[in-house]
Amino acid sequence: MMKDVQKHLERAIEINPEFADAHFELARLLVEQENFKKARKHFEKTIEINSNDAKSYFHFALLLQAISEFELSREHFLKAIDLDQNFADAYFHLGLLLCDLEEFEEAKNNLEKATDVDQNHTLAYYNLAKLLTDPEDFEQAQKNYLTAIDIDGNFRDAHYYLGKLLKNGIKNDKDGTLVEEPDYKGAQLHFQKAIDISADFDKAHYNLAVVLNAQNEIEKAESHFEDAININNDYAKAHFHLALLLKAKKIT
Repeated sequence: MMKDVQKHLERAIEINPEFADAHFELARLLVEQENFKKARKHFEKTIEINSNDAKSYFHFALLLQAISEFELSREHFLKAIDLDQNFADAYFHLGLLLCDLEEFEEAKNNLEKATDVDQNHTLAYYNLAKLLTDPEDFEQAQKNYLTAIDIDGNFRDAHYYLGKLLKNGIKNDKDGTLVEEPDYKGAQLHFQKAIDISADFDKAHYNLAVVLNAQNEIEKAESHFEDAININNDYAKAHFHLALLLKAKKIT
């Protein structure tokens, strides 16, 4: 089927070499085939024919990012945004690119812009939450994870990382000092939800075991450490913490 699609797109271009949409669709098909060199030529031709098409710059930027031409990718994301200032995915993917380049403040700005433009952009809220790692950003990170979950209740990784955030727990004390206060019950809820969504999620079983152990629910903790190990027998931390738990049980 895809061979037929490619054949007809190539024929359309043969008949009309200035057929921008045909070049664009062929480029996207070639990206799916990981034929990046040929796809690049067709994206370049698309933009040459129609330099005002935001989606062409955007998809070309994704290709450039995939082949590690990061600065050129950035330029094309910015051009797409310049042409369409409500292009949420362009802000989002530019944000991800800037994260990779460790330009975290600009990454944050673009992810926030993606959520401003599209208030249901689940991945933008999620990635923004993951980016907010400073202790003073705890509440904002929590809010963004919860927003992602409100939009998609089965977003496994949002539940998991919110669980990790709550497990560590940071809040403002009365005098303004940042103090750790783990929310084990909240963390337990979200780790369990991640497991409900994906039963073979070894890291969720491990972290659930940790918070259960912290709450002195020893038998349940032991069970989830074992689940983590059954799923991934090379999970060193799970073996280690299960060993400590069993040692403590023997002593008591």
